[in-house]
Amino acid sequence: MGKKTIKLENICVYYGKKCAIWDISLELKSHTLTGILGPNGSGKSTLVQAILGLIPTTSGKTSLNGATIAYVPQKKEMDLDFPISIFDLVMMGSFQRLNWLKWFNKKEKMQALSIMESLGISEIKERQIQEVSGGQLQRAIVARALLQDADFYILDEPFTGIDFATEKLLIEVFRKLRDQGKGVILVHHDLGNVEELFDHVIMVNSRLVQEGPTKIAFNKDSIQKTYADKDSLLEDASALFEKIRRGIK
Repeated sequence: MGKKTIKLENICVYYGKKCAIWDISLELKSHTLTGILGPNGSGKSTLVQAILGLIPTTSGKTSLNGATIAYVPQKKEMDLDFPISIFDLVMMGSFQRLNWLKWFNKKEKMQALSIMESLGISEIKERQIQEVSGGQLQRAIVARALLQDADFYILDEPFTGIDFATEKLLIEVFRKLRDQGKGVILVHHDLGNVEELFDHVIMVNSRLVQEGPTKIAFNKDSIQKTYADKDSLLEDASALFEKIRRGIK
C-alpha cells in the first residue's frame, strides 16, 4: 500500500472571539501511529474536528488527497439512551458503502462478526448499548470504525474510562493497523506511555508547539512549552520528564 497523507495549512478556528487553534500546519502520514498531546482545553479535539470537517475553520485549508477517514469520538458524545444493539452499532460502519436503498448483505454481516470476534465482543452482540461496560462499548465503537476499512483512523481519547485489558487490546489493534499501512491518530492525555506507544507526536496548546518523531520531538523542552502555562501542571517540566523516563505515573 502506498503512503497517503492529510495536509493542514494554516488552520485557525475561532469560537466567537475566542481562538481555539491558531495557524496550525502539519502533515499526517499513513504507516504511522501518531499522538496528539496537550493539556485540557488546548484544542486537541478541535484540531481533530477541523480535520474531519465537523466544524468550520476560520481560515486555512485541509487536503485529504483522496484518503478516507474513520472517526471514533469520545464516548460522552454518544446518545446512550438510543435503543440499539451492539451488533447494530458495529454495522453502522457499513453505512458509507451503502446507498439509502440498500440494506446489509451477508458479506458485510460476516465481516462485522469477524471484527467483533477479534475484539472479544461477539458474545454480547444482542445486548443494548446501555447494558454493557465502558470497555465493551469502546470495543464496539472501534469495531464500527474498523468495518469502514479506511486509510486513516482518528480516535479522540480512546482509552478514557476503559479497563486495562481493553486498553491493551486496543493498542495491539492500533499497531496492527499501522503495520498494515494505515494512519492511526489518537488524541491522548497520558504522558507516561507516549514513548512506548507513538511513532510520531503532535504537541499543541492552541498553536502547534512541536511535532515530529517521538524520540526527537517528545522531550522536556517541548513538554514545558506545551504544559507550563496550565495551572494543572504543578511540577516543572524537568521533574515531569524524569518521571516519564522512569515509568512513574
